[in-house]
Amino acid sequence: MVPTNETRRPATAEIDTIPSSPDTGDVDERATGRYFRRLVGTDVHQALAFFGSDYDFRAPRVRRTHQQAHWDFAGVGDDRMSLRSSRFLVDLQTDSRTDGEFLVAWIRGGSSTLTYGGESYDLEPGVPVVLPFAETFELHHRDIAMNLVQLDSDFVRSIVGEDDFTFETLRRPSAEGMRAWQSVVRGYASTWLDVDHELTPTAQRDITEAFATAAIAAFPQRSPWRSTVTGSGPEHERLRRALEYVHDHAREPIGTPEIAEAAGLSPRGLQQSLRRHLDQTPGELLRGVRLDGARADLVRSDRDETSVADVARAWGFGHLGRFSATYRARFGELPSESLRSR
Repeated sequence: MVPTNETRRPATAEIDTIPSSPDTGDVDERATGRYFRRLVGTDVHQALAFFGSDYDFRAPRVRRTHQQAHWDFAGVGDDRMSLRSSRFLVDLQTDSRTDGEFLVAWIRGGSSTLTYGGESYDLEPGVPVVLPFAETFELHHRDIAMNLVQLDSDFVRSIVGEDDFTFETLRRPSAEGMRAWQSVVRGYASTWLDVDHELTPTAQRDITEAFATAAIAAFPQRSPWRSTVTGSGPEHERLRRALEYVHDHAREPIGTPEIAEAAGLSPRGLQQSLRRHLDQTPGELLRGVRLDGARADLVRSDRDETSVADVARAWGFGHLGRFSATYRARFGELPSESLRSR
């Protein structure tokens, strides 16, 4: 069946409901490069062809859950970002892969289980996560209603200033990060999705950068540490758990006992394992992670809005002089030199 059109409705923006764009089976592109598209249909094969072209579905398996299947898609975007909303009322299992864009996703209805790296993750309604990037994963959608924010990876990396930047996969944001993400969605989604209102190039760029900056602040970032532990034995897994715990809780007042407990090791066992595989003590590991986190905050911050002392305290450094000296020894510049004006 050819996709049908629905009645135009006004755009409203909430964190759990990104609104639909106006109804059209074709892509409508404005002078500023902002496009919108709206599709509705009941043909499962057509839906698989449409969604599979964007998300590289591989050997999809579909089981009907209703007498008549239903699917719809709405999207408004440009070459830096798009906001998308979709429904697919079937039971769908498939491998999927997306290259070149970071996808922030959350479900509004139905259920979704993603399997990646040997682990399965159930998406929670209204809780955004970043989907696997440039890696194949398995998805199992059941009567899914989902929102997606697509961010061009080169655009995000240009803001971060790191060519190999990527997010940690399927990790929910902190409470603070969730508030930052919600604020941007609520503050800008309705403007972006109001395609009857032409945005200036500057306003369009500002909105896309607001979403990218919020994602960078909200979602955990993948660090090179994951590749530092090679091997697949029980000790390697415990050490990875220790590293994961440190990266997740480095802002908190933790030490060797807490890290060892999280890894399932004794404090002495943790010390031996770290020395054997990474030639570090627990204290050196924690200090290094905190320094890296402080540097990331400094280079992304504006000196008119924060200070070196604020960042140092946030990462557990109580003595500003020692922090500056240690920071300079590690990065070759003072913290104040990293804190640049925008």
